[in-house]
Amino acid sequence: MAYPTLFSPLRLGAHDLRNRTVHTATVTGYGANTRPSERLIEYHRARAAGGTAMIVTELMPVHHTSLANPFLVSVFDEGNLDALKRWAAAVEEEDCRLVGQLGHVGRQQLWSPLATPVSASARPDPLSWTVPHKMTLGEIEEMIESFVDAAERLQRAGFSGVELHGAHGYLLTQFMSPFSNDRDDKYGGGREGRLTFVREMISGIRQRCGAGLLMGLKMPCDEGVAGGIDPAEAEQIVKLFMAGGGLDYFAFSQGNSSPSLENHLPDMHFQKRPYLHLHARMRKLCAGVPTVTLGRIESPAAAEQALVEGCGDLVGFSRALVSDAAWANKARDGREGEIRPCIYCNYCWGEIHAGRGMICVHNPELASRDEIGWAPGRAAKAKRIAVIGAGVAGLEAAWIAAARGHEVHLFGASPQPGGGALWESRLPGRADIADAIDFQCARAADAGVEMHLGRRAGAGEIAALEPDKVILASGAAPAWPASLAPGADAHDLKSVASGLLDSQESRDGTAILFDQDHGAAVYAAAELFAARFERTVIMTPRPTIGSKVNYISLIGVFRRLAALRVEIVPLSLPTALDGTRLTYQNALNGDEGEIGDVSCLAYATPRGASAELAGDLAALGLAVHTVGDCRAPRNMAAAIHEGHEAGLSC
Repeated sequence: MAYPTLFSPLRLGAHDLRNRTVHTATVTGYGANTRPSERLIEYHRARAAGGTAMIVTELMPVHHTSLANPFLVSVFDEGNLDALKRWAAAVEEEDCRLVGQLGHVGRQQLWSPLATPVSASARPDPLSWTVPHKMTLGEIEEMIESFVDAAERLQRAGFSGVELHGAHGYLLTQFMSPFSNDRDDKYGGGREGRLTFVREMISGIRQRCGAGLLMGLKMPCDEGVAGGIDPAEAEQIVKLFMAGGGLDYFAFSQGNSSPSLENHLPDMHFQKRPYLHLHARMRKLCAGVPTVTLGRIESPAAAEQALVEGCGDLVGFSRALVSDAAWANKARDGREGEIRPCIYCNYCWGEIHAGRGMICVHNPELASRDEIGWAPGRAAKAKRIAVIGAGVAGLEAAWIAAARGHEVHLFGASPQPGGGALWESRLPGRADIADAIDFQCARAADAGVEMHLGRRAGAGEIAALEPDKVILASGAAPAWPASLAPGADAHDLKSVASGLLDSQESRDGTAILFDQDHGAAVYAAAELFAARFERTVIMTPRPTIGSKVNYISLIGVFRRLAALRVEIVPLSLPTALDGTRLTYQNALNGDEGEIGDVSCLAYATPRGASAELAGDLAALGLAVHTVGDCRAPRNMAAAIHEGHEAGLSC
């Protein structure tokens, strides 16, 4: 076995784990009306069947004051017991331990404006500035009892254990941290007082549920805020919890709901495995109580190394298991090349927090009933399929169609497949995108797709193949900025950035990047511009930038741009470029401004579909199915999902 430590068993409390892989708590948005839906249960069952040893559910509110969103499962509701039993049975029958994460959002009551936020103190939430109600002693005692009741309810439902959510700035953190607790009674006043809330909770659960219920604590080892829990404070907290006993494991996390929120879910701009050193430091204090290390651990080899080096006893994954439910089984069986890699784009997080339910950029079968072991079904009759465009939409359509038994020819104008996604993968911090392209290319090779790359195919050449069906995935091109006078020396962002990538030379003057796109690639390109030009300015007609970047990653965008001193000019439209002088106009009141010493004006504008070939092919009597940007310009997720459906329809 290539990863003997990762796939060795472990005794955790009174329970046995078949290996060291843990699906850490992940809000899916699949619950319905505060109850576990069949889709939520199926999502976890698939990951259990895929070899994961332990699954921690998403946060389950234990009290009516924490009813953050109806897609979260309320564990304080006895009426949910039968559904909880079905959930536990579905996972436990796959030899996977199901652990319910018990929590309360506290002052971070972001979804329900009518709910009363509560906390240890009346200090405002650093994300929303919501000022909570300071809990009375009676309310604290009631809250502790609600955690105990919830744990006992999950035990009756057949869950193996519970995890107390003391991370991410939620209620338990709000009590434990000096950043959020200024009480002067038994639940504050000093470190021991701040921990009393959680310690009484642990004691109450143990007394009610006994040693047979697995119990862990998720806590920060660095909140990332001045006056909060830093690594030194976390060490002292761990020591006190160890002295008190009652816990079967610790899981460590980073950040709270402040600008440090981005540390909670490190995206592709972070270095790989950014927190192992902190987790190794905490583990040394745990005296045999197992710990979970987590955070952008990108491969089975990296997980094995983390365990061998003593960074944890278990390895936690979330986004990697969203991308591939069978991650563990594939790694165990030496099929790493078949693992659909996570690209750490945090698209899934953005969809959840927009209330749409979790979607993965390149796992279209996510949470479907047959996700585990899914493969494209064989077609009743083999056909000849031509796919035009070798971007991610075309690649997805091609490999799916070929896997169904069709003869597939894929045409791409560029010598390398990947299209716009490949270009984006060359920008600063965006390299992980290439992993998705490599996965598609590997599947295409396995399925026997014949690739014709490096030249633009015409309608006649396609017709000569006599295809039964044509899938057109020819992309889109940016439009000239409507506000800018024709003939100005301006160029689309992709072409300008490509030139900068091909040359390491520094450039004089100011680069203006006109942003009507608001996607992550624009700001990665801005980083590239800042490395080449003396001054870089982003201009946008909106009040701010990044409307298409999920908030947790947008924090990083602003952090990096600020570090590079990239200027942002909001609510503005370029109107003319006279030599090196750019004139622009306020989008609301028409006031004019100027920027001098401009040596580059690049634009990222709404794109027009490049579907001209569709008419030529239709004129020749060919059936054409447009997908991705050439159908309607959107994002990478839409391109891959639409290509997936097109391949299945062949």
